[in-house]
Amino acid sequence: MKDQSGTLPGATLVDVLAEQDGFRAAPPSALPRAVRSISRPIGYLTHRLIPAEVIEAAIRGADWAASGSIRKTAISHDFSDFAACEDAAIDVRRWALGYAVTGGGAAGAFGAIGLAFDVPATVTLALRTIRLTGLCYGFGDNSEAERVYILDVLQLAGANSPDDKAAAIARLAAERQDIHPDAWQKIVQLTGQTSGSLAATRRVAATLGVNLSTRKIAQVAPIVGAAVGASVNGAFQNDVASAARFAYRERWLAANEGIIDGAAADVVSPSS
Repeated sequence: MKDQSGTLPGATLVDVLAEQDGFRAAPPSALPRAVRSISRPIGYLTHRLIPAEVIEAAIRGADWAASGSIRKTAISHDFSDFAACEDAAIDVRRWALGYAVTGGGAAGAFGAIGLAFDVPATVTLALRTIRLTGLCYGFGDNSEAERVYILDVLQLAGANSPDDKAAAIARLAAERQDIHPDAWQKIVQLTGQTSGSLAATRRVAATLGVNLSTRKIAQVAPIVGAAVGASVNGAFQNDVASAARFAYRERWLAANEGIIDGAAADVVSPSS
């Protein structure tokens, strides 16, 4: 058991760790699993609707960390104030969902043709959402390790099975050990087309190729696809924001509370 002596009150810390535990234990998003069961008779199409190569190209071509995407609300607070970090992350989630629903509806109205525009936009928005969420918690370094971490948060969001999710969480935990502690509160502007390592890019592309194909199979029907596209894009970006919040909370807890991959049961308040 660990005595709670950091910046967060004991009860608050236990609640936060319980939420982190809940994220770890929860299965991947139900939407792609439900659509996959319905579309099993045309499974080949759902798996090849958006090939991994398309996702990889979208990642490499995305100006995902452009300075113009850095919202002031993500960096205009005290990064040692956990509540302020949480409020900023909520604002980023709200911003991302608004863009996702609008863009998905517009692209979905054009059916399969709209996917050519929708997929790169979806990947770009997801990467920006992760980047911005990291900034909310004080992590904005311009290193290869940081870029790979962002890509692996995206893979966590797109996990297609409990095993995929567990592997992504384990990979992120290992990567946190390799990121220098000084990365906290180091805010820089990433600009241009920076995609992280080739291995990480291809790993994420393979996962998202299946995930997004499964989600978007019903979007290929014009007109009806508008409603589907808005719903699917909103759900995916919500998964992205949740994964990013989990991953950067873990880093904040390590930097400010000295808790490495802790669980609620491991923490004891000084008053207990």
